[in-house]
This record gives sequence, C-alpha cells and structure tokens, in this order.
Amino acid sequence: MYYGEILKKLQDEDKNPVNRMYLHEISMKWQVFQQLAEDYQKAENKELVAALNEFITSLSNRKYKYNPSSRNGFQDDSPLFSARYLDDLVTVLIQRTEIQKKIGVSWGYQAFSIHLKFNPPSLMLMGINPMFEQNMSVPVLSLVQKMDFQFRITGKRNYRKYRIAFPLIQFHDFKNLNELDYIRVDHYAKLAKETFSKSRSIVISETLEDRFVPNIRTSSFDAIFVLKKQYRSEGSGELSLQTVNLLEERIRELLNERPEESLGFKNEGIIEE
Repeated sequence: MYYGEILKKLQDEDKNPVNRMYLHEISMKWQVFQQLAEDYQKAENKELVAALNEFITSLSNRKYKYNPSSRNGFQDDSPLFSARYLDDLVTVLIQRTEIQKKIGVSWGYQAFSIHLKFNPPSLMLMGINPMFEQNMSVPVLSLVQKMDFQFRITGKRNYRKYRIAFPLIQFHDFKNLNELDYIRVDHYAKLAKETFSKSRSIVISETLEDRFVPNIRTSSFDAIFVLKKQYRSEGSGELSLQTVNLLEERIRELLNERPEESLGFKNEGIIEE
C-alpha cells in the first residue's frame, strides 16, 4: 500500500515521542481501509469510500499540524498529507480488472518509453549502425505493457534486441488540482500518447482550485474525476461514492474499448469520419 509505506517510513524515522503517538493513531485509522483494500474482490466501493472518508476526516485533525511552539506535529508539505491514499484506491480498482495477470503488464509508479526513433549517424551508415533510441519518462502511476523487440538489417544474421515500455493508462492523483499541476501532468500525458496513440490518462483529485475550470478538450487527458465534486474553499466535504463508481466504470471501459465498426456505407455507400 502506497500510503502504508509512507506511514511506516515516518514511524521508523521520526524520533519525536508525540509525533510517534500521532502516527500510531493515524495508522490505526488507516488499517480499516487497508484491510478492506487487501480483500479487494469482496470489498464494496461503498465500504472503501466510507473508510477512506473517515480516515481523511481523522487526518484533518488540527493537532497533527506542526505547532512551532511545541514543535510537535507535521509540516504541511509532509508526505503524511499527500494524496497517496488515492493511489491505493485506484490500485484496488485496477486489481479488480485482473489486467495485471496479462503477460508483460506492470502496475505501479514506473517510467515508460518516450522519444522512440531510429537515428543512424548518417544514411550511408544505416545498414551498419541503425541506432534505435529511446528515453524514459519520470515514474508515473500507470499500467505499462512491456514488450521485447528485435530486428536486423536485411541480409544480416544477428538481431538487435530492445525492451520498450508502452504506456497504457496513467493516473495523476491530487488532493487539490490547480492550474500549474494540470499543465505539468498534461505534459506527461502528451508524451505517453506520442509513444502509444491509444494511451489514456486520467486525473483524479479531491477538489479543484477555486475558479479553476480545466478545459479538457485542449489537453491530452481522457477524463478528470473530482471526487468531492467541489472547489477547495467549499468546505471539507467527502469523497463521492457515485464518482468513485464512475471512475471504476471508466477504467473498465478504457481497458476493453474497441473501435466501432463503420457500417454507414450500407446506407449511403460512403465511408467517412
């Protein structure tokens, strides 16, 4: 569990006795969701969302915030207050599809191949040194299909072998989505589509920054899910079960989508977009 790893690391590293007590309290609340998530095929979304909402409410307790007078508590930028628990929610939804059982499919924070190209030093040397090149992205929470490619110049015996990681679906999770983060992750979504045109990218956030309305039509995202269905300033709110259900439906749709067969020619004799 991604958030569980954060808790464990903080418990191992923080020597402040009050903070260790706080981390123990937070860990006990987290265990409720974690136990449900581990039994992901039986746990219902209703249970998962309820447990996560209770955990988020508990985590928002002001006593966990850093107090400069007592020097107890955690800074606002502590990973304790990150959106990693949303990564665990998405992981449950992915695991239910059983896509991970497919050969070569990998799930987690990982890099994918970008900037694929043949780049020989010159046209005259292509038959000697074709120089296939690729770079790797930064690690992104994603499904990746790993494939081995080998090729040889016609007339030669020896093959050259390369491993390419094709991005299938990327997830970008936030507690609050603002314009700068939106632009940043859109860059990764564009890189993924350049590598694999059927790559899909989903943004998940609890809230939206005030007065920020993303224009998804000009982006490379396939969907943005605002789990609390509100702007940041509109109160604490709760994750919406309806939105989580829609997120799961969209994941399954993306994994199973097929191009629609064009039968328009049977009526008009024309095939067009």
